[in-house]
Amino acid sequence: MSRVIPEQNFATLTSFNDPHLPQQQHSASAAVAFQPSVDTQRISYYQWVPLILITQAVLSYVPCQVWRFLNRRSGIHLSALMDAAHVSSEASYLEIREKAIRYIVNQMDRYLLAQRDYRTGCCVRIKHFIAKVCCVVGGKLYGNYLITAYLTIKAIYVINSVGQLFLLDALLVNDYHLYGAYIVERLLRGQDWSQSERFPRVTLCEFPIRRQSRLHNYVVQCALTINLFNEKIFLFVWFWYVGLALISFINFFTWLFRALYWPGQVQYVRKQLRAFDSTQREPGILAKFTENYLRRDGMFIVRLIGMNMGEVVAGEVLCGLWNNYSPERRLIAEKPGRKQLGANVRQNGGRRMEV
Repeated sequence: MSRVIPEQNFATLTSFNDPHLPQQQHSASAAVAFQPSVDTQRISYYQWVPLILITQAVLSYVPCQVWRFLNRRSGIHLSALMDAAHVSSEASYLEIREKAIRYIVNQMDRYLLAQRDYRTGCCVRIKHFIAKVCCVVGGKLYGNYLITAYLTIKAIYVINSVGQLFLLDALLVNDYHLYGAYIVERLLRGQDWSQSERFPRVTLCEFPIRRQSRLHNYVVQCALTINLFNEKIFLFVWFWYVGLALISFINFFTWLFRALYWPGQVQYVRKQLRAFDSTQREPGILAKFTENYLRRDGMFIVRLIGMNMGEVVAGEVLCGLWNNYSPERRLIAEKPGRKQLGANVRQNGGRRMEV
């Protein structure tokens, strides 16, 4: 256990002898019990720094595992789709590229048509309307599961980053969440930022020694060289978590705006389709294709492909889904219900619709 003592008290302690000297040398030395007249701050974290860093690493890994847990229950294998998109973007032969795009389109089409509530009734229509307005309502059957899970993970990342800054207040020293701002302020003023009360390099160490069946407390001046590294480590940690919190916060509201603003989604689909086919499409049909067939989960998958593998691959996937948007699929998407689905299957002769 160490104490941060004002510098003027160090002169009274420099005459203290090494506590590990033999007892007879101690008796000939001037050993005085230290009772400072000012309030002292105890420093006891430095021996726990490795465990603190390991705990932070585990807490930072938790959101990733939560996303994998939720993703496995979505009904579609996003990792396989991303792998196929990667194969398509890196393919040297047109046949391989077309097969990869066809695989993505087939998997998405099966997912978009299977994950629907085909029940009829007033309550079902109300749920569909609410799910179309608010992305956090509904679930798999209403096309909001993946985007809701993704936004939840983004919110967990923000809470995790900010919470760890305040968690270090309890584990290290008070006001750690302002540590980086304190360093920046001293740099702007041209002051020495390396001398910090939060990570002192010279402290007073208190320890007991038993002499002649009596326990005596001694205080000596100690040099905590480990704080030379701790200071740099936790300064980097502070800037890392502040930057991570800001990026996650901005990214969360960006995805939230994309999910809620349907005209932006329709405009994105129109731009991608126009890049591969200049044919004019009716705005109403394009809006129904986006809102009723793709819905938010389909748009989320397409945007993920575009962000990770390029907009060219995302455009090819959208073109495949648009070409797959037959009148039968249009009727299923726009008028959900078991009766309509059965009628459409009979009209199609019971055949499976291929891309």
